[in-house]
Amino acid sequence: MKITEHLFQISGVQYGTNSNIYAIQTEEGLVLIDCGYQEEQWKKMLSCMEKWNLDPMNIKTVFLTHSHFDHAGNVWRMNQLGADVLASAEDAEKIEHGNPEMEQLFGSPWKCGRITRTIREGDSFTFGGQVEINVLETPGHSKGSLSFLISVDGIRALCTGDLFFVKPWPPEDKVDVELGYMGGWDFDMKAYQNSLRRLRNVKADIFLPGHYYFYRGADVHSLFEMACEKEERGKHVGA
Repeated sequence: MKITEHLFQISGVQYGTNSNIYAIQTEEGLVLIDCGYQEEQWKKMLSCMEKWNLDPMNIKTVFLTHSHFDHAGNVWRMNQLGADVLASAEDAEKIEHGNPEMEQLFGSPWKCGRITRTIREGDSFTFGGQVEINVLETPGHSKGSLSFLISVDGIRALCTGDLFFVKPWPPEDKVDVELGYMGGWDFDMKAYQNSLRRLRNVKADIFLPGHYYFYRGADVHSLFEMACEKEERGKHVGA
């Protein structure tokens, strides 16, 4: 799916795949946000890239939101393509040395990949003078979860991994959100709450979550308010 002139979604529910993968076309090559997992997902990513004339051999850099299988399971493929793979130091270890908890959750073995460089809050990357990606540390879903503020084609897109998602529209066409998975061994509720609250102050035109649907509009910030309110209500369930 073409989101803007140079920003694409190449995996997600629209294609019958689990996680969202985003591609940015730059003068220096393709930049991906996350890289997916299963063979079937990779095939669908290739098909989507072909539709938009995006050459997988031209993938130069991959930014990872976190280390879970469905977002980082194809790191080894990216290594084979010669792409630089960037992740937080906290999650890089799991990607390079394995993640038994995720193996149990996904029911399949982890194929280790190599992280080219670890990144952190405040790091900024420019590609061809037309695309800028700023790194935001948003731990909680995993210890080293990252978000990325992407400036491309005159807009600001905020990619937040599995912090929260926009749910499928109900019959009354009312926007709703779903909080991300909280069952990981390194899930940290306090860090998760802090990440939600800090991102609601980030100005963005497009919200790019790790699953379900992206959202575009002047009220993107309202999604973060909804997520914060939902998290607050959840704290009192069963209390």
